Amino acid sequence: MITTVTLNPCIDRMVTVERFIYGGLNRIIDSRMDAAGKGINVAVALHQLGEKAFCTGINYTERGHMIRELLDRAGIPYDFVEVEGEVRVNLKVFDLSQGVVTEINESGHPVSPQHIQELMDKIDIYAAKSSMMVFSGSVPRGVPTSIYKDLMEQANRHGIMCVLDAEGELLLEGLKAQPYMIKPNLYELEKAVGKTLTTHGEIVRAARRFIERGVRIVGVSMGSRGAMIIDENETYYAHPIAVEVKGTAGAGDSMVAGFCLALKEGAGLEDMLRYGVAAATASVMREGTLLCTRDGFESMLPRVEIEKVSDF
Repeated sequence: MITTVTLNPCIDRMVTVERFIYGGLNRIIDSRMDAAGKGINVAVALHQLGEKAFCTGINYTERGHMIRELLDRAGIPYDFVEVEGEVRVNLKVFDLSQGVVTEINESGHPVSPQHIQELMDKIDIYAAKSSMMVFSGSVPRGVPTSIYKDLMEQANRHGIMCVLDAEGELLLEGLKAQPYMIKPNLYELEKAVGKTLTTHGEIVRAARRFIERGVRIVGVSMGSRGAMIIDENETYYAHPIAVEVKGTAGAGDSMVAGFCLALKEGAGLEDMLRYGVAAATASVMREGTLLCTRDGFESMLPRVEIEKVSDF
């Protein structure tokens, strides 16, 4: 079982406009609302890929039923710490003319130290039942930046693989628990190392800084520039696949799900990248936060073009 941990669930409201005009009038031609959260998205994507997933983390009393109903419909079991307050709403504006999404995200309702302790207890319980745990996304107010480090240290006691998908101080603090894999996007990697990364060599050198700190694998998503995966010995680059983009929300989470599926199957580094890119590409071909499907994933696998990158 792969357990995903979501500390800041959300409702994604995706609106589509013909051409986004900054500071001007934008008329919505389509809209939808989806229950989400990065760890929840990973669990749904894993489930749709045929892997057994379980969700834990934080949920709220107001609008939290939308999170539960999503997981109930999918048949994904869960056990959340229930907090008084409302699930945040994130607005995502999809510009059809450019194929890009502008995100306007709420921060999330505060969480108390008591709730954090309840979550620590749940991590201890479910880590003992899991082969892997995925920790991903932002955190609400009241949660320390060391939270992923603390949770992963709890999970590490059970000898399972931990995957971390976070940014900023959450990522930098989380590295202290030596997750098995991290999955920053290029911007998050640049932010973590404090410099712009232009070439593949610069990206590899930046990723290896984290491997020197105990991370085994670094997967870097680069949007329309493709993706890379790096360990201490090898690096592979995947070219982007030309498809019609209908929405990018959840693409990174689908990539994480693809990576996790490959890890569960014992795949090598090259196939891990192939799985991740196939899952992410299948996701962007669907509207809203619908994530990848098994059929879409399998149709993309043979289209992923990968090359080995020379060591730097």
